[in-house]
Amino acid sequence: MIYHDAGLSFLHFVFAFILVGAIAAEAWVLRLPVDGKVARLLLRIDLFYAIAAVGVILAGVGRVFFGIKGADYYADQPFFWAKMAIFAIVGLVSIAPTRAYFRWNESARTDAAFVVSEVEAKRVRRFVMIEVHLLVLVPLFAALMARGVGG
Repeated sequence: MIYHDAGLSFLHFVFAFILVGAIAAEAWVLRLPVDGKVARLLLRIDLFYAIAAVGVILAGVGRVFFGIKGADYYADQPFFWAKMAIFAIVGLVSIAPTRAYFRWNESARTDAAFVVSEVEAKRVRRFVMIEVHLLVLVPLFAALMARGVGG
């Protein structure tokens, strides 16, 4: 059981690190002028972000239901639910950049000279930065939850 729990914990962290790396990459790339090539890069990075988010969720669900602490421990932890709420909000905020990347790629396919306006790129980057700032709360809530604060 301990090895199983350690494996789930490891996967949870690996996917979380990939997720953070991907969102940081999106934030950085959005500082560049966005043409078709950069729009394709953003879409690829966003795919890593999405896969990592699914991985975090699946590993987390595994930890809740098959980990050492068990579902009852997590159900009684307010910071677990705060963590879930933040992750859900980040997921909702991430819809806008993802839709923009798809839209930009479609436009780039039909127009070889396609370039995203600086105003639109900054608007999308603002959403990404909101995600980054919200994600900072997740490890704080995880640390508080792991120590039983509030539960």
